[in-house]
Amino acid sequence: MNHKELIESYITEFPVCEYAFLETDELIFSPKVRYICENECPRYGHSWACPPVIGTIEECMDRCHKFKHALLFTSVTDVADSFDMQGCLNERRDHEHLSYEVSERMKQDFGDVLTLTTGCILCQECAYPDGPCRHPEQRFATIESHGILIMKSADELGISYNCGSNMVTYFTLILYND
Repeated sequence: MNHKELIESYITEFPVCEYAFLETDELIFSPKVRYICENECPRYGHSWACPPVIGTIEECMDRCHKFKHALLFTSVTDVADSFDMQGCLNERRDHEHLSYEVSERMKQDFGDVLTLTTGCILCQECAYPDGPCRHPEQRFATIESHGILIMKSADELGISYNCGSNMVTYFTLILYND
């Protein structure tokens, strides 16, 4: 059984919406994505899971290229109002939990994996910069923090993400070697 068949033997046991496989050399990187992190994201410089503490864009790209394969999956949820940030954040928690479960399952098969998601939500308030991360083994950085143009990859893989005004789509990318 090859790595794709192995993952496909259990991925449908999880509440994922869509999934696809790609090679890490097919990922599309752009320093512009990191620029958006630096200039528009309030978590930049305030989390152990975000830049600049996770490394330069080049270090993040190198980290990704240590792996050969990637699994991209989504979860989709209804929200009463897509502008209701709390509702969207609550659903993000469910996606992050799903990401953790899938990541742990893949570790059983492939050992070391790199899981990139919508970002770490483990602590109410991150210890950064005053103390060490409380959960370094469970912490997930964002896909965007690594400079990955995830929407372009999703388009090329045929993965839907615009599901309507009252729907939210979340992405996870798990990199692994077979």
